[in-house]
Amino acid sequence: MQQTDSEKKEQSDRRLGGILIAAAGSGGGKTTVTCGLLRLLVRSGYNPCAFKCGPDYIDPSFHQRVLGVPSYNLDPFFMGKEGLRHLYETHSKGHDISVIEGVMGYYDGLGFTGEASTYSVAAALRIPVILVVDCKGMGHSVMAVVEGFVKHRQPSMIQGVLFNRMPLSLYEKAAEAVRSMGLIPCGCLPESGGLRLESRHLGLMMAQEVRDFSAKIDDLAGKLAETVDVDGILGLAESAGTDSVGSESAGTDSLFHIQAEGNCLHDGESEQSAPPLRVAVARDEAFCFLYEDNLNFLREKGAEPVFFSPLHDEGVPVSCDALYLSGGYPELYAGQLADNSSMKQDIRQKIAAGMPCIAECGGFLYLHEQLEAQEGSAPPRFYEMAGVIPARAANRRRKGRFGYIEATLRGDCLLGKKGDSFRAHEFHYWESEADCADLYVRKPGNGSVWMEGVCTETLYAGFPHLYFYGSPGTGEAFLAAAAVYRVRRGKGEGLLCERDGRTDSNP
Repeated sequence: MQQTDSEKKEQSDRRLGGILIAAAGSGGGKTTVTCGLLRLLVRSGYNPCAFKCGPDYIDPSFHQRVLGVPSYNLDPFFMGKEGLRHLYETHSKGHDISVIEGVMGYYDGLGFTGEASTYSVAAALRIPVILVVDCKGMGHSVMAVVEGFVKHRQPSMIQGVLFNRMPLSLYEKAAEAVRSMGLIPCGCLPESGGLRLESRHLGLMMAQEVRDFSAKIDDLAGKLAETVDVDGILGLAESAGTDSVGSESAGTDSLFHIQAEGNCLHDGESEQSAPPLRVAVARDEAFCFLYEDNLNFLREKGAEPVFFSPLHDEGVPVSCDALYLSGGYPELYAGQLADNSSMKQDIRQKIAAGMPCIAECGGFLYLHEQLEAQEGSAPPRFYEMAGVIPARAANRRRKGRFGYIEATLRGDCLLGKKGDSFRAHEFHYWESEADCADLYVRKPGNGSVWMEGVCTETLYAGFPHLYFYGSPGTGEAFLAAAAVYRVRRGKGEGLLCERDGRTDSNP
């Protein structure tokens, strides 16, 4: 039965709080439990929202496909405590329960520390944690895992336990042991009840690539309804933010600066008269790694993201003032990208004409002259790309630089002034053969340093992924350059003009 507007309002007014789903390590079942629980909550008449700890792009795509609304990242490395709280509260509005999926192991952070860990998110938000314990190959030993995680930090924020891949015949004993520790047993998920998700070199396959996704999630939710204590989980969610979950703080307040009011205008325009800056944003199967909050930052600054597909469209949307080539999997679609000659030419011409462009990771690979495809062929096969970066990008067949970084600009450029620094992250197997070194980069986890990236007055192209709320100066500088480009484009100062949906050089 469809809900009435009054019923929906009543639900949104009954804010239940939130929970965080954590595990001992990667592959412990966090995504499976989170997606199944989200669907079960929807089927039970609730209006949940979802978050992901850390910089991951893929798991939020699963949340979004389950809920039909965006899932957001909560990243303490970029935001600190106050930033986490601000964005959590902002995106939780209008929803009656929030479900946060952790990242890696519960206490895993930078290097061999707990900084920027899932635990730091739970402590900053004062939110109860359900520890998912993978019981494959274990019996009573699972209780040693639970006890160790609860005692490792005080308060641990862990209030409930859910046993993944545990036979139903063992659950009652396990539940009794959990209660003896003062925790709430939240149920179990037998091994046959799990959603099997395939992986590739950067993690899980994207949610839209999973066949029969909705049917699989419905089946999973049905199994959870039989074996998980939903009422107990809802009771935990109601304790979020109270003294019952502790008050220890974590993270750094100084990193987060929300300064997203106002438009980036060019001379002679007012907020009332200026149309929004239009930012062409690549989004399709090949370009699918993009923070939802980066789009929100652009909107709050008065800009309008305009989505397009380098795979399927003929060119960049007309009358745009900037270009954002997000990360993703261009190596999986190299042949198709190579065949779209009109798009490659249009992007190459616009960047040459001075359109400001951010090209992160996959977008950076696409701007090379050639890109090695993910085909496993011998010898490797390279495809022609946009040709902005005069070099090839090749698969090194091993994980490249991985994790959080701190980058410093070596000169004035699109992202700011010489000496400006920002935080970012990168994770890639492909490497550029270009001799580019416009960023001085330091990895805070181990102190290693290197040079990388292309940074000119109008172009940022490199492996580091930006997060605008964590380093608002980069987003503001990008939009300021877009405003300058709009003025020049309006005056026809040697730029490309757009006629009838196509781009041609001015005579």
